[in-house]
Amino acid sequence: MKEDALRQTTAQKGESGAESSVREEKRETAAHMPKEAGDTPAAADAASAGHGAGAGENAGGAADGVPAAVQKNEDNRHAKRRKFFSASNIAKIAMFAALATVLQLLRVPLPFIFPSFLELNFSDIPSLIGTFALGPVAGSIIVVVKLLLKLLIQGTGSAFVGDLSDLFCGLMLVIPAGLIYKYHRTFKGALVALTVGTLCSTGISLITNRFIIIPAYVQVYGFEAIIGMVSSLFPSITQENFYAYYLPLSCLPFNLLRCLIAAAVTLLSYKRISRLLNKF
Repeated sequence: MKEDALRQTTAQKGESGAESSVREEKRETAAHMPKEAGDTPAAADAASAGHGAGAGENAGGAADGVPAAVQKNEDNRHAKRRKFFSASNIAKIAMFAALATVLQLLRVPLPFIFPSFLELNFSDIPSLIGTFALGPVAGSIIVVVKLLLKLLIQGTGSAFVGDLSDLFCGLMLVIPAGLIYKYHRTFKGALVALTVGTLCSTGISLITNRFIIIPAYVQVYGFEAIIGMVSSLFPSITQENFYAYYLPLSCLPFNLLRCLIAAAVTLLSYKRISRLLNKF
């Protein structure tokens, strides 16, 4: 019995020693194995540096995004400018300006309705159609070129006073109409654009005639000569009541008629003409 107990004790000690040896070997193996990435201070520093670099790249990308957007806008503007001044657009502007010049030279007097210095012409029609097709800037160029060509061909018969009036009224017709139609390219948009353009042009004609055109005529010809031009229509007109007669009874209806004719022709013909223009 004692021998059996001794053997068991010896066996248990052997097993305990074996287990201790296994545990010791595991500790030594773990001590000699390389640590995983991120377990060492160097790895932690590297990871931190990598994270900082990534954040810096993101920040740099965000910072670079603003100049990139600005550059894109600049490129778009340059592209639009190149498109506007393309050979096709320049040819169209020249065509509309030439047609407007011819129509401006063909004046129609209405002696029994308006004073002799108010002659109707239809040069606003190609100006408006060109504005709808190419935009308000092109329309303004057409109005200016039309006036310059008219002065080169025919000169001025009013010491540039009437030409100045035509310039003001023409610009105030095409610019508002062109701006509205540029963003509302529908029949309703065209109707609103032409209505606003007509009102603006008629309104500016009243203002410029009261404060610029008629005073300039008076300086050149004298008030008596101006009164003589309208006395056949208004026998009781005098220097004191001149504007009370002339502005509401001549200037207003004349410019309203001029704009309405141009607006009506443009509204009825633009779509057909635009189809032809789009082919070139």
